[in-house]
Amino acid sequence: MSKKLTNKTLNGLKSSLVSDWKSIYFRFAIVHKLDNGFDFKSLNAAELGKFHNFINEIFKRKMTISDVEKNYMRKHAKPLANRRMEAQDIEVNEIHLGKDNNSFRIFGYLNKDNYFVLTKIDPKHRYHK
Repeated sequence: MSKKLTNKTLNGLKSSLVSDWKSIYFRFAIVHKLDNGFDFKSLNAAELGKFHNFINEIFKRKMTISDVEKNYMRKHAKPLANRRMEAQDIEVNEIHLGKDNNSFRIFGYLNKDNYFVLTKIDPKHRYHK
């Protein structure tokens, strides 16, 4: 059985809004400053295009949270990492998403409203190297 994007929300319980992640479409949000070196200003035009294509593929296919988890969640090298988000004063399980052997990755966490909150854009997969 594969690991879930996260099995906990901010308070340690599944969201009361969702009983089954197969029924919720994947959505993402930017709610705080992205990590230095892994933000939009660090991307060149080609890398920005990769970000667009990555997100567009998910939305074009109308993927649910479960679909994204199955197809994009990286299962190697610590797919879940505990992290403290100082701006929101919360603990989260940060995950990274990527496709096959492509080096492009995005990092984030699921918030209590079941949005994937973006924390890093890593076009060359530098973060875990």
